[in-house]
Amino acid sequence: MRARPRPLAIAACVLWAGCDSSTPGGAISPATSGASAPAPPTSAAALEPPRAPEIIVDRARAEVGKDRVTAGPGLADRAGALLRGAPGIQGRVVDVVAMRPASPSDVATMVELLRQAGAGAIHVKTEARDSTTQELPIATATRLPDCATVAWIAKDASIEVWPAGGGTAKRVLRGLAGPDLTLGMEAMHKQGSECEASQIAVGADDSMTWGLAFDLATTALHQTWTRADAAVLVTGATPGRKVVLP
Repeated sequence: MRARPRPLAIAACVLWAGCDSSTPGGAISPATSGASAPAPPTSAAALEPPRAPEIIVDRARAEVGKDRVTAGPGLADRAGALLRGAPGIQGRVVDVVAMRPASPSDVATMVELLRQAGAGAIHVKTEARDSTTQELPIATATRLPDCATVAWIAKDASIEVWPAGGGTAKRVLRGLAGPDLTLGMEAMHKQGSECEASQIAVGADDSMTWGLAFDLATTALHQTWTRADAAVLVTGATPGRKVVLP
């Protein structure tokens, strides 16, 4: 008596392109099929390196990503806790947006925190006097050549200029609308004329605004005579005294 064909098993063999005779009914074994599940697609976002948090410094507060902290005394501790271990900082170029009314020391504090966090380069972006946003490159040096030029805006809006290693300070009196940048540039030019330093040091008393210190630094870096390509921010400097960086 002839055996009746098994059409369902035959169809299964055709669909699976072969049968494993070791399994009941000729069904294919998943363990021996050789087929593997396709790898999940990799999104473009997963390939992008992590970004540094957005950092903003204003007169009353500072922002690190979505977190806000009070500016002023203690900012180093409050902002430091947020920046410590933050992604996208180590070895990367990090921007700081500093509002013109911000305290000069608060901006310098944020820059120092980023240096300690391993930022490869730091740029401070601020609105200039012509209402355009400009960028100040910051040097992450921990020591200045003794001949490097230091420019400091005092609480009476005068500009003091002296060498970083210490020496007699040249005082430029306040102009009609604040610090006299024209005469300040002349004093800085004379001071740095025999120095090959690639940085200048700039700062201001906290009774002044960051915007004034920013104007002084960017104006100096844009002069045709300057050899410097970045600024170091200093706080609490004493005119004529040696500048010691953190």
